[in-house]
Amino acid sequence: MTAQDRKTQILDATILLLAEQGLDGVTHRAVDQRAGLPQGSTSYYFSKKLPLLLAASEHLAGILEKDCDELQVAFSDLVAKEGMDAAVRFVAEELVSFTDTSRHLFLARVELTLASARREDMAEVAARLTSAARRPLIFFLELISDQKSEGAVETCAGLIDGISLMYATGQGPKPTVDQISTVVRSVL
Repeated sequence: MTAQDRKTQILDATILLLAEQGLDGVTHRAVDQRAGLPQGSTSYYFSKKLPLLLAASEHLAGILEKDCDELQVAFSDLVAKEGMDAAVRFVAEELVSFTDTSRHLFLARVELTLASARREDMAEVAARLTSAARRPLIFFLELISDQKSEGAVETCAGLIDGISLMYATGQGPKPTVDQISTVVRSVL
């Protein structure tokens, strides 16, 4: 296993711990255990908790952005083949699916965002994660909005993001494809 593979394993384990146990559950020992690595592995790469959390934030943002890149290609292909209505439905289906399959990413994002609001040394984390999480929404909304105002696009992206976060945290019902499609169509 390369050093980069081990770091990725540590960061993935950190994200899972953030989702499962919150910020307080993230300790070097817990990360080592969750990652299935020898004790001291996390400390070797991240001597303190803050650098570990900051690296986990960047790793999480990268995961969210990677998913966006894959969705953009599929969306463009679908618009060309089947038209905008099919593409809007595709976006809605993908977002609804993502809320279930990636709940741990939502929860880790919430934990890191809350920490960012409370800790000056993590002040930039919330903006970075929100930007990464909303990137696919903004892309699709801008693409279909026919140059509508930036405010309308941001409002729709925030609404969809909020609906998804409420579900991921157990505070709201599971979003439906029709619900998300309706919000997306509001900028058409």
